[in-house]
Amino acid sequence: MIRSVSLVSFLLLLGVLSFNGSLASASPDDQKQAIVPPAALTMYDSLKEYTLNNGLKVYLLPVPGSPVVTTMTAFQAGSCDEDKTATGLAHYLEHLMFKGTAKLRPGDIDRMTQRSGGSNNAYTNHDMTNYHFDFAADRWETALEIETERMRGLLIDKAHEFEQEKGAVIEELARNEDAPWDLEEKAILPMLFGKESPYGHPIIGEREHVRGATADVIKGYYNKWYHPNNATMIVVGGIDPDLAIAKIKAKLENIPTTALPERKVWPTKFPDRPARLEFPSKFPTARMIMGFTTIPQGHANEAALDIASMILASSKTSRLYKKLVLEERIAVEVGASHSPGRYPGWFGIQMELLPGKDRKKAEQIVLAEIRRLATEPVPANELLRIQRMIISQSIFSREGIHSLADSIAKTVLVQPASALKEQFTKWAAVTPVDIQRVAKLYLDADKPVVVWSIPKEEKGGGAQADKPKEGNRYRNYDRQPQGGAGNISLQQAKKVVLPNGLTLLLMENRRLPLVVAAASLTNVRRYEPAEKAGVAQLMGSLLEEGTEKRTGQQIAEAIDDVGGTISMVANGGSVKVLRDHKQLGLELLFDSLLHPSFPAEAFERKKDEQLAEIAEAQEQPLSRASEAFQETIYGKHFKGRPSRGSQAIVQKLTRDDVAAFHKLVMVPDNTALAIVGDFNSKEMIDLVTKLTANWTGKLPPAPETPELTLGKGSSTKLITMPNSAQLQFLMGHLGIKRNHPDYFKLLVMDNVLGSGAGFTDRLSSRIRDREGLAYTVNATITDSAELDPGAFMCYIGTDARNYQRVKQLFLEEIERLRKEIPSEYEVSSTKQYLLGKLAFMLTTSDSIAEKLLYVNRYDLGFDYFDKYRASVEAVTPAQVREMAEKYIQPGSFATVAAGAIDKDGRILPPPAQK
Repeated sequence: MIRSVSLVSFLLLLGVLSFNGSLASASPDDQKQAIVPPAALTMYDSLKEYTLNNGLKVYLLPVPGSPVVTTMTAFQAGSCDEDKTATGLAHYLEHLMFKGTAKLRPGDIDRMTQRSGGSNNAYTNHDMTNYHFDFAADRWETALEIETERMRGLLIDKAHEFEQEKGAVIEELARNEDAPWDLEEKAILPMLFGKESPYGHPIIGEREHVRGATADVIKGYYNKWYHPNNATMIVVGGIDPDLAIAKIKAKLENIPTTALPERKVWPTKFPDRPARLEFPSKFPTARMIMGFTTIPQGHANEAALDIASMILASSKTSRLYKKLVLEERIAVEVGASHSPGRYPGWFGIQMELLPGKDRKKAEQIVLAEIRRLATEPVPANELLRIQRMIISQSIFSREGIHSLADSIAKTVLVQPASALKEQFTKWAAVTPVDIQRVAKLYLDADKPVVVWSIPKEEKGGGAQADKPKEGNRYRNYDRQPQGGAGNISLQQAKKVVLPNGLTLLLMENRRLPLVVAAASLTNVRRYEPAEKAGVAQLMGSLLEEGTEKRTGQQIAEAIDDVGGTISMVANGGSVKVLRDHKQLGLELLFDSLLHPSFPAEAFERKKDEQLAEIAEAQEQPLSRASEAFQETIYGKHFKGRPSRGSQAIVQKLTRDDVAAFHKLVMVPDNTALAIVGDFNSKEMIDLVTKLTANWTGKLPPAPETPELTLGKGSSTKLITMPNSAQLQFLMGHLGIKRNHPDYFKLLVMDNVLGSGAGFTDRLSSRIRDREGLAYTVNATITDSAELDPGAFMCYIGTDARNYQRVKQLFLEEIERLRKEIPSEYEVSSTKQYLLGKLAFMLTTSDSIAEKLLYVNRYDLGFDYFDKYRASVEAVTPAQVREMAEKYIQPGSFATVAAGAIDKDGRILPPPAQK
């Protein structure tokens, strides 16, 4: 159906006018259309759709000029398709899909990916399992070779590491349970949907089901669902679609099809409402999840529920944040989301309290705001703000090729491809009446499903932790590349040092109408006194809480009104806006950086949150182990102290302390600002010069820091944490600075030993794949190299019973690399991967800004990528062994482990058995 639009709206849709946020004189309908920038409506214009003779669906989206290609193969088979007596099969199979076929042995898929300089990964959710590859544009066909082999040729048996991978899945499950929000979300699913419903169990599965899974059972699941007529292939990036579809047909069209089983039936009755569960938490923070069942993806009410979730909790201007965090000071953080799927999904609200706050009061505030959605029309300005936010941030998130491909996968498996474009206009069309209607229909505040995890004696509290991405394979070390357009070079960048000492780094990138500005302070914690440890983090958290000109809410409203984002931390901040709001974005960034007022209320609130974060860290084994390792390696050096500080010190910090520290470090000659996006460089230089004309000051000489030297002799520190599901193990010693002349040789060594692509490095191949002792294992000396020395560090999360075993395996592999020259093939494959990664390093405006700040910080020059190529290509196998012998000294290792072990490293019995 074609909607009639006014002339203003029509011009906006054609791109003749742009979204500038200044249409106050336009009609409400015109304003609605104005919040959909042309870029959103043309993003998928070149998408081509095919169905092969065997039923495989193919979607191709060429992005002219992109140096990379993402290939995704998504099967409509997720945890909802499992039997209730054998949960976790979809996720377990996801792991096994990387183990091989009759032609591909365990490790071959990772090695093929590595030698082509790409990365691979996969994730499972309730509705599907998605396998993805990212390659340079001239190498993407490697993905076709692999998918052709394993779509129907997967082997699941002892020879293909079936049992070893079970160990990795179990360790992933244990790792999740040592993180906040995992047990809470697992608990609410059966309460919302019923234990027998498709969505009534966790994606990763029940522990006993995973332990008891057999090869035959998983083969049965594979044979049910892994067929071309149940699969969708998405290829996005630097492709010729005609050539691409020809190659896909040649490889995949001959794979036979089959009749698929009947899908599960959605239950006609849900568990009784309201429903409540409270259970004791291992963490010192009370957390709540509240849920309501809703609708499937593509439903007519989906857009209104999306908007409703953002009205409640999307930013500092959202209702629950203002009420719970700012006004009542009950919560640390609050979030809301709407998660529809193939079947009806759910609307969820998460809340994390400050220590000692009233849980009942907090819950009643949430319910009151839900009732308000149903009874009071949302004011027009509030609704417009949220619509701009959701549309702009959706455009931002699709700048990368990988995320653009993922947006297609998550849509077309449930809806027609036309929904990709329609989602923007549907969000823009939501009215206050729509919000009230969906709130009444689905968000019954008298019948919520509520789960609370409660700390013993209601003590403690914590800062918002990252919610575990359940089912996402996270193949150890490969961060997902984000593809985009542009050559792999910084040579087009400009560097200008303004008269006041501010370093300005500029790079024009006009693929999308957006601008990113990121400021970075060169030195922060170096100037933080030991007796005021934590003041830097506290300062950073307060930068956007209010300035001399604006309150914190005015800052939040100003950025939300234009659909942008702003973020502040101790060492700087960043802003991202659509092109037409670049001046506003920079004004807000500089106002927050240069003129914070540190309001008394915000100071006390943020200090309370930091104290809660400190308490929370003491109950998380990885945090405890990491802090102990840093203290052992660095001693009295500032890197030996946790950035959050200690309870005793932070409790005593004052506003004057924060203001004094800000005045000390926030000076122009300590700051670099990278700006990337759709702008004119000369105009941008003039604008920044104007905005910073009154910013003066110089950084004083740095205080003396203790000299860092490699420790003599090894040491061991074991931290007993009986309630931990997993042992966190760290081992290593002092490392190198980033400007070390052997950096690139050590980078190759790292990837051979413990940080390679997929599971190709030695530690992953042995400890994770062949031994099945971990989900994540790595070792690196270059990752932490900074202006000050980093550390060589080995890491593993494993069962506490494996403490002595994993320590011995680390030492064996390290010693082998120190004594034996690796093969030419092994080093060559590693170099191919490192060189192939270059295609992904400058593919979004954010990544370009990050790299500009990086090369400036370490004085690497805009020809950095040329030097990177030459340096990596020159590394020899003999040099890899030389680096290991010279820079890894097992006799000086510090070992730290935290978990359910005693002071001698012996496993503790479960608490209930004591």
